Amino acid sequence: MTTDDIVEGKEEDRPALDVACLSPECRRAALVSTTGNHCRVWRSSRKNLDADGQETYTEFVIKYPLDCYHDNDVRILARQYRMLRDTLGEIIPEALFVMSRIDGQANLFVIARAVNVWFNIANPLNREEAIGLLREYPIARDQLKRFLRQARLWRQGPNPRVIDLYGLDNLVMDNQRQIRFVDSFYVFFFEDMLHLIGGEPDYDLAEKIEVSLQRLRYLDEILQASADTPD
Repeated sequence: MTTDDIVEGKEEDRPALDVACLSPECRRAALVSTTGNHCRVWRSSRKNLDADGQETYTEFVIKYPLDCYHDNDVRILARQYRMLRDTLGEIIPEALFVMSRIDGQANLFVIARAVNVWFNIANPLNREEAIGLLREYPIARDQLKRFLRQARLWRQGPNPRVIDLYGLDNLVMDNQRQIRFVDSFYVFFFEDMLHLIGGEPDYDLAEKIEVSLQRLRYLDEILQASADTPD
């Protein structure tokens, strides 16, 4: 997938940002999320022709940043993405990190394969339904087990880190009943950063770490519960 793959949509659905490497005639998309801490998310599609000449479409999202990212940020984000993709495979949607000029300034945006979100697996309000779905769909159960095992290894290993589950929509089940982690910007929290600035604790970071750990514990609970035979 390249930056030329974006196809036309409605005129009023064009992304609000001016991206130098995207032609104005081929960067039309629909805004689908404004709730992220790091970006707004737009959705578009690419038309393909299969071997029989039949039209198919590849759905993808365009993540526009809320902040300005520099070359060092891009290297960190791409390295973290590669770590996720190498260890978690299909749980992490394919993504392309692109540096361009956005609103006249050098900045980063991300193009990723779209996920059709069907169920929020990390929301404790969905506990009983989540357990039932994990029992019903063994692929999703195995994927969640792999995700949790790797999350524990990252926290216990060198340079300990906590995967970002503070964003409630970061870990979802898609319409194929498979687990997907959809965040792309700074996907880890580092506990050793809590006291780096003047010895004062970073309460915002502490909250994000604690919430992420709570959700990891919750996910482990529903995974274990899904292994039990219902009465």
